Amino acid sequence: MGMIRVNARRKILCPICNHGDWCGLSGDRSIAICMRIESDKPTQNGGWLHRLSDPIAFQPKPVPRPAIQERAPDLMSLWNRWQRETDPYYLDGFAMTLNVDTEALRSIGCAWTGRAWAFPMKDASGKMIGIRLRAESGSKWAVTGSHQGLFFSDIEDAKTVFLVEGPTDLAAALTLGLKAFARPACLGQEQMLLDYVRRVRANRLVIVSDNDLPGLRGAEKLQGMLPIMNCVYVPPAKDLREFVSLGGTKDLIESSIRDLVWTRPRAIAA
Repeated sequence: MGMIRVNARRKILCPICNHGDWCGLSGDRSIAICMRIESDKPTQNGGWLHRLSDPIAFQPKPVPRPAIQERAPDLMSLWNRWQRETDPYYLDGFAMTLNVDTEALRSIGCAWTGRAWAFPMKDASGKMIGIRLRAESGSKWAVTGSHQGLFFSDIEDAKTVFLVEGPTDLAAALTLGLKAFARPACLGQEQMLLDYVRRVRANRLVIVSDNDLPGLRGAEKLQGMLPIMNCVYVPPAKDLREFVSLGGTKDLIESSIRDLVWTRPRAIAA
């Protein structure tokens, strides 16, 4: 079943939240994947599946708004406050539930908001452009006004960099000692991550794919755009975090990628 992105310019809006970005529709318009309104069917990309034949719990009505300039949220102030108020013992407990190191979470800016865990999303230069939220139940959404970005801590002297999916998989990669960064889902932010790879001057990229079809398709799409040597690594588990929880190590990954087929660049970096 093919999915298409909603597009405000083309007047294709999500029938669940009535927005023209982030969400998707099936080709026959029978299914929507909404990134804002939850259902009992979470999806791999952090949204929720809605069958349009089912009753919709919340259907916003298009109401004309007055021409008032809305103030964008001060994401940095929000995050700084949440970080100051985060109890380090509570952060330790969260790390234990994920089977990752507390320092790995701290290095990517993880903070407690009072009702969810917050992870800064950045552009390639490191500027914060959004905040991803993750409830203790695992539900995911973003602070209003956020833009999708990358998750990373500082990477230095990394010839080989690993790309993973989501901040908790990133924490797992950092726990293993990998030089890694993440995007929110298996698709999207391609140009941003290409700019980031150029900034850190990596010459090889390992795309760590979740062990499912969407993850593999996202990795294949990205491979066709990369200006450096690259390969796709699929851990022998649902995802990288589960691999770490099962006892996976950096040595096992490095041994595996030595035997993988590496793809040469299909374009020359600008």
